[in-house]
Formats: sequence, C-alpha cells, structure tokens
Amino acid sequence: MDSLLAKEAADQWSIEHDIDWDLPLRYPLWFRRSTYIKTISQIYHGERLTQLACRRLLSEIDDPLAQQFITHQLADEQKHEAVFARYIGMMGDIAPVEPAIENPLQGSLDWQGSTLGSPLGVMISFHIVFEGGALTLLERLARSLPCPLFRAINAKVIVDEARHNAFGTKYVRDHLPDISSEERLEIFAHVAGLWLDCAKITENRYSIPIALVTHLKSNYLAENWELQKLQLVKIGLVTASEATMIEASLR
Repeated sequence: MDSLLAKEAADQWSIEHDIDWDLPLRYPLWFRRSTYIKTISQIYHGERLTQLACRRLLSEIDDPLAQQFITHQLADEQKHEAVFARYIGMMGDIAPVEPAIENPLQGSLDWQGSTLGSPLGVMISFHIVFEGGALTLLERLARSLPCPLFRAINAKVIVDEARHNAFGTKYVRDHLPDISSEERLEIFAHVAGLWLDCAKITENRYSIPIALVTHLKSNYLAENWELQKLQLVKIGLVTASEATMIEASLR
C-alpha cells in the first residue's frame, strides 16, 4: 500500500499545466458531432458515478492507508470529471448518461453485505470490474479516435485508472479470506448480473458508426466481462467452476 500511495503522489498532474489545450480537436468525419459528444460524455458520467463509490467506501472502511488512497482517488475522479467536461464543452453540451453506464454503476451501489463484505462488493464492482473495463476501453479509444487532444487527456487519465485498479485488486485480495464463502458467491452473482445486463443493453444499442470509429464489436462488453471474470477468479473471489455455475443461473 505504501508503494501505491507513493505512486499516487508522484503521478499527480494539472488540468491547466499538463494538458496542451492548443492541440487540435478532431472527431471522425463520418461521426456526427452529437454522436461523438454522446460517446465521450459516457466517460464523463462514469467519473461522476465513481465518486459516489469513493464516498461510500470512505464511510465504510477503517483502514487508514486505504482511506488515504481512496481520498486521493476521489480527487483524481473529480479531476477526470473536470477535464472531460472541459473537453466536451469545446464541442457542445454534455449528453445524458446512457443506461449501459448508469445501470451497472448505480446497481453496484445497491450492494449491501456484512460489515466487511459491503465495501468489498462495491470495490470489486468499481475498482476491479469497472476500472479494469474502463482501462481497456480507453486504450482502444486512444488508438482509434483521431483527436490529438483526446489522446493527451487520455494518456493522463489512464495512468490514474490503472493505479486505482491495482489498489482495488490488492485490497480485495488481502481481505477476501475474512468473509464467508456464501458472501463471496453472493458478491460475484451481484456483480456478474449487473455487467451481463449491461452487455445486453449495449449490444442492443450498437450502431455501425460506433463500430467504424471505435473498432469495437457489438459484444465487446461481454468479451470484456470475460477478462474481468478471469481477474476475479485469479484474486480468489470465486473458482472457475463457481463462476460458470452462477453465470448459468443468470442467463
């Protein structure tokens, strides 16, 4: 944890001084500006919703080092919200949040477990599954979107998100042995249900322009869930057979 806190301090950056706002702002020619704004707005809303998780975790976790990290993370998420708001504002108004973003993140906050299991369930949803998925998506968008300014912003944000994911993975791995097997399975079922539903919503709203710009397939969230599921197996939340059994009951 000490090394993560040291990295948190070393990786700090300023919206005003570390982003070159004179870089060109370009969105794909075959993408309507409103569609591009809608796409980037979902990243903005994800940053806002993650702040709710940070505030809840601060109220439920007693570990002073973990509290210190989450306090820094909350400041990171607020900075991400501000930088994406400024970027979107250069093109127009922020678009409303889409169900594929809002439903799983709000649903993650509905989890209520034991004294220890409650924050673990929230942290697994946000720090491991959501942050891990966001990392994959941001890396792909950085490669596929033609905007130099977006890439400059993304280069800063992605370092923060990787650090948040590493913290969540370490905290959960260290504390999983302290909760019951039943609660472990309940947490996995809750998280899996949210993200499988999210994948269905996204696939139903998939469009050719989004495919052309992002190079993402219609089932990209389902594929991303498979990666996050492997991570949850690796840290010991469930075994591979337990994950398969629970997923079968959810489909």
